[in-house]
Amino acid sequence: MAVLAMVTTSIGLGLGVAPASAHALLTGSSPADGAALSTAPTRIVIDYSESVRVTRDSIRVLDSAGTRVDDGQARSGQKASQAMVALRPGLPTGTYVASWRVISADSHPISGAFAFGVGGPPEAGAARAEADTSGSRTVGFLFGVARFAGYAGVGVLLGACFFLLMLWPQGLRTGGASRLVAGAWGLSALAGLGQLLLQGPYVAGLGLSGLGRWSVLSATLEERFGHLLLIRLLALCLAVPLLRRMFRTGSLDVWRRFELAGLGLVVAVTLAAIGHGSAGDLVWLATASLTVHVLGMSVWIGGLVVIALFLVRRAAAVELAEVLPRWSRVAVGAVAVIVLSGLFQSWREIGTLRAVIDTGYGRLLLYKVWFVLGMIALGALAQRWVRRHYGGARSGPDATGAAPSVAALTGLRRGAASELVVGAVVLGLTATLVNMVPARTSYAPPFTGTAFAGPMTVKVRVAPTRIGAESLDVYTWAPNGKPQKLVQASAALSLPTADLGPFEVPLDLAAPGHARSDRVQAPLAGKWQLRLTLRINDFDQYVTTLFYTVR
Repeated sequence: MAVLAMVTTSIGLGLGVAPASAHALLTGSSPADGAALSTAPTRIVIDYSESVRVTRDSIRVLDSAGTRVDDGQARSGQKASQAMVALRPGLPTGTYVASWRVISADSHPISGAFAFGVGGPPEAGAARAEADTSGSRTVGFLFGVARFAGYAGVGVLLGACFFLLMLWPQGLRTGGASRLVAGAWGLSALAGLGQLLLQGPYVAGLGLSGLGRWSVLSATLEERFGHLLLIRLLALCLAVPLLRRMFRTGSLDVWRRFELAGLGLVVAVTLAAIGHGSAGDLVWLATASLTVHVLGMSVWIGGLVVIALFLVRRAAAVELAEVLPRWSRVAVGAVAVIVLSGLFQSWREIGTLRAVIDTGYGRLLLYKVWFVLGMIALGALAQRWVRRHYGGARSGPDATGAAPSVAALTGLRRGAASELVVGAVVLGLTATLVNMVPARTSYAPPFTGTAFAGPMTVKVRVAPTRIGAESLDVYTWAPNGKPQKLVQASAALSLPTADLGPFEVPLDLAAPGHARSDRVQAPLAGKWQLRLTLRINDFDQYVTTLFYTVR
């Protein structure tokens, strides 16, 4: 019953999240970036594309001397997708920089900074000094190592237990197999504990000194991320007596096998429910798909470890003839599960084919696919080896009655080891992908359009075309093909379908024939109308309109 309760709880935590895009994005702020205010604001409000977790220090506002001017009590706004902090009353004239760092729904930290001015525009580049709020690189590196170790440990632990219980029970009598499982258990536990301790400093942007702060750890323990890791560690601890009994007696009865399988499912769910699977649309299906993906990869990698280290070296010829054909069939099923669940997850996190090439996430996913195909190719060679030496029989040596030679077995072991090396690369790429913004969220190809304003040809570029901050570049050419100098330019944005706007967008004259702005804000998705007003002298002014889509 305890195992059933843990399975239910872990699945509930894995699925119990509100829909959100994996990784939040900044969609706007008040004051806006670059705003020139006539009176001092009383608070800072920041909007995001999804719900975020806000801590007391999530927003820091500094004056030009580096002194904090907020009350140090950042909190959620009227909506879960807002963060806000109160400012000291009566701020004097000057430049102010607001740096922020919050946690998105998929447990990843996001950060940034913007500047505003009181009594005039902010100083150019004022926010750059505070823009790098990514936190300690050492903590980030260690957190990535712990994540990779968790994938490797859980994969070997679950896969080795499956292989030894279901395919090669005789292997439970070997001391090396018990040490392998114990090592995988220890790696999984240490990785889980490491992630639990590092998550707080990682999301808060602290260094290693944050490891010793109870307030930092308690914040993690109060989160869903911490709950899932605690459940994983508890499941690993509950599995210890079952694993000890399994190796001591060389088997487990049916009930205890179900208990061990249930605990393994709990561990897999907690692994799948942390990351991109916990945010976005179809969360329940995504978590289920990732859980199946984890189990399939575990069976494949864990089985290869047992084959390479123990089966080929220690098993008798009769055992090889019985186990290898069965493993070959199981491996085919595991690969099918991995491919199908991977296709669904790729579709969910990428969205469009263009995003595969045009985003870092998509390109890295392509590398992972190539390495997985490499594993499949090596696995196909191993399957051919099994068919050649054991035919289609379920047991017994080949038709000649001769067992494979030592050289042939060495080749099989090397092939399994090669698969494992490629598999380690796949796990490393997976650990990296988990920490990246999915392509569906980050893909926002720039809009380029051409229009005519009186005698001028106008070319417009907006990037990126997603909710939040955008940059706008306007290029103008005279009829003779030369850049048309402007004396004044402005823009207005509106979203007719939502009855929003028009919002005035000031344009800076960057060069002859070029006006631009980095202060464009698109708070909603939809087809936006961009109205440009371009003055070329004291008497001639032209207006043109373009439309572009914000995703």
